[in-house]
Amino acid sequence: MKQCEKLRFPKRVNIASVAKKTAVYVMLIALCLTFIIPYLWMIATSLRTEMAYNSTGFTLLPIDEFGKLSFHFENYGEAFKALDLGTVFLNTMIVCVVNTAANLFLNSLAAYAFARLKFFGRNTVFKVCLFSMMVPGTVMLVPNYLICDFLGLTESIPALILPFIMSVYNIFLLRQQFLGVDKEIEEAAKIEGAGVFRIYFRIVLPLVKPMLIVLGITTFMWNYSNYLWPYIVNTDESLRTLSTSLAGLMGADYDLTVKLAGAVIVSAPMIIVFFILQKFIVGGTMAGAVKG
Repeated sequence: MKQCEKLRFPKRVNIASVAKKTAVYVMLIALCLTFIIPYLWMIATSLRTEMAYNSTGFTLLPIDEFGKLSFHFENYGEAFKALDLGTVFLNTMIVCVVNTAANLFLNSLAAYAFARLKFFGRNTVFKVCLFSMMVPGTVMLVPNYLICDFLGLTESIPALILPFIMSVYNIFLLRQQFLGVDKEIEEAAKIEGAGVFRIYFRIVLPLVKPMLIVLGITTFMWNYSNYLWPYIVNTDESLRTLSTSLAGLMGADYDLTVKLAGAVIVSAPMIIVFFILQKFIVGGTMAGAVKG
């Protein structure tokens, strides 16, 4: 005799939970749109003529004054020349790469010393470093400039690098990562005869690689977009970076469409880098959260 199949009743829907999730998604979408729409407008306007922009106003499509699609890539050619893109891009890459490499190397050493080495005044020095994080960066502009001027470094590429090769924020995050590394691994290496630097480079650093990647990306991006310090310390046009060159373009007598084309050119590399490396950023951040 066949058994009767059990009646399956639909699960009760938790209206409060659904409403909460819906509200979260709506807010996230709205937040995304606040970032995406201005950038789409900037790209569309950079492909238009000044006359078309003045006649039609706000639109997310590159249309002419008659409402037809029209792409004016000559704006990008003009912006390329106005920015002196070849020179300023090279300057920016030198600053970003050298600063990021020096920053990660020196800050990781300092962080490891605070986490593992025992020396007089270690905790006091670390607390002083943490206190310095409370000082606004703009307050240090004048002292940094006077030091660079005293050392004869103004109007030079090193002036854009040296004041920022140490970061208390990076030291703090890396120290927390090193504290999360099991000491037994290091003790076993010491028993095998490994020295401090060998343990540091061969054992400890690979274990905090995700956080190093995240800090490397954020440090690179910060140097890429840094405007105020390069503007203060260097006035030589041959030493301009992308940010200062773009600021010069914005203040020059060019059409708005050309200026926006310059903004797209300068911002595009970082957006591309973010999409390529976003999995490393998310992975490193999550690894840091788990260890913390």
